[in-house]
Amino acid sequence: MNTRKILAAALLGACLSAPVTHAAEGKVTISAPTKGAILDSMDENRLVYSVDPGPRGDHVHVYVDDREVGILRQLKGSYLLESMASGQRDICVKVVNKAHVPIGIQDCVKVTVK
Repeated sequence: MNTRKILAAALLGACLSAPVTHAAEGKVTISAPTKGAILDSMDENRLVYSVDPGPRGDHVHVYVDDREVGILRQLKGSYLLESMASGQRDICVKVVNKAHVPIGIQDCVKVTVK
């Protein structure tokens, strides 16, 4: 085998064994409330978020316990949560496409409402 073939084989082997990294697919971050927070059902509770919708996302929806409660067009901001019943609640921000279908990019926090 000549030097070029050995070098090509080594390069191909290195490429095949390297981890595959994809371009950023998007990200959602909920900064408030924090995971495990205790919220007062009588207070105005704000959701603070930031979103990178990725190439397939268009906007975001807000969910409380898998029930859609809001549609957000801003990629960063806050949203006043509706009054929530006492108990454990899951609050999620999900990136959706133009047809309003979640594309799998989301962040969720579990909180307790008292």
